[in-house]
Amino acid sequence: FFAYLDRLFRIVRPRRLLYLAVDGVAPMSKMTKLRQTYFKTAKYRADSEAEAILLTEIFRAQGKEVMPRDTYELENPVVKMPGTEFMEKISAALEYFIRERLNTDPEWKDIKVILSDANVPGEGEHKIMSFIRAQRSMENYDPNTRHCLHGHDADLIMLALASHEVHISILREFDNPNGRIPARFYQFVDIWILREYLELEMKTPGCKQDTERLIDDFIFICFLTGNDFIPQIPSLEINEFAVDLLIEVYKTTFNKMGGYMVNTDKIKDKYGAYLEVSRLEKFFHELSLCEEKILLKRYELQEKLLRKIQSEAAVKEWAKGEDRGEKKTSFAQQFFYPVETSLERKSDDVVRKNTRELWRTVSDIFCNKDDLFKNGACKQDKIRPGWKSRFYREKFGAETSKEVGRLQTEMVVVSLVSSCKWSLMRLAMGNLD
Repeated sequence: FFAYLDRLFRIVRPRRLLYLAVDGVAPMSKMTKLRQTYFKTAKYRADSEAEAILLTEIFRAQGKEVMPRDTYELENPVVKMPGTEFMEKISAALEYFIRERLNTDPEWKDIKVILSDANVPGEGEHKIMSFIRAQRSMENYDPNTRHCLHGHDADLIMLALASHEVHISILREFDNPNGRIPARFYQFVDIWILREYLELEMKTPGCKQDTERLIDDFIFICFLTGNDFIPQIPSLEINEFAVDLLIEVYKTTFNKMGGYMVNTDKIKDKYGAYLEVSRLEKFFHELSLCEEKILLKRYELQEKLLRKIQSEAAVKEWAKGEDRGEKKTSFAQQFFYPVETSLERKSDDVVRKNTRELWRTVSDIFCNKDDLFKNGACKQDKIRPGWKSRFYREKFGAETSKEVGRLQTEMVVVSLVSSCKWSLMRLAMGNLD
């Protein structure tokens, strides 16, 4: 843990201030989302352990000995929640680490260090952005101050854009999937370069536009692809270039809308109209014209994939009992068997190989169960006339056009727009009640 912090420090090399922020109690919507995730994780763990017990008996009946499963404290994600004994240990360890480095490491000598542990409410990245906003409001703030953020949350990029701070970068971490030895690599995302590219991509030809307002609109329309609080629109998938589509629709609709959708200057005004709903309605209308094409294309790709799966099914069944050699560590393997060492005896290698095979089998079983498309449990509805009516009828029980209209008003105007407004305020102002 300390070595990891030292490595980050050597990469970034801060000169004035180091802010260490640990996630505290998040807003209720985020805590609800976490509860759902933890329930799913707990159910998956219980089901996988039950499946592993059955497979262990089968393996031993075949003469294959497997290693007993070791338990680790951090397997339970609730342990890492604010208010737990583990997080208290983390806070104490961070305090010790900071004091020790300030007293012994010359590179820390002239640096001010702030620690915001799990006892302080709010998510870590929002604590840091709130600190930056507070610093920027001071009279003696240097506008040329450079900030570097590090974290695993993808929302960091949106937070950095929403701050409208020019000199800011994000240190991101990624794994080397092709390397034989697991290794971590780091890359810097320069927000000022991203801002320039967004300006080039989103500007409407022949129209003078404000870069800051364009960025605010970009952040808002990206909410439609989903985040921690908002489910995505079914026809908008990131891996299907949904962001490119949103930008293109925005550019072609900008003049029809009559201007920008968002004005963050009014976001702190209690009665300020910081969201132009009429313009957003026009944007939604233009976006809806692409929906049927997207779903048709998706259906064609799924049909193609289904044919490929069916043609490969016999080959996979034949290869199931073959030795498939070394593979990348799966999710189940990371949690349920010890790390391999080169000093173990040959007999132990056989046991560990059997253990890897067991948990690989468990992982494959649950992957096949979860993939409704592969196992045929999810029947595709061909995109033919009337598919929207069937969607509302099957998913929401809306039979008449009046019920559909009422449902659209509740879903889009009340639920979706309100959620997007709340998310925008959260990015612009920090954690909200």
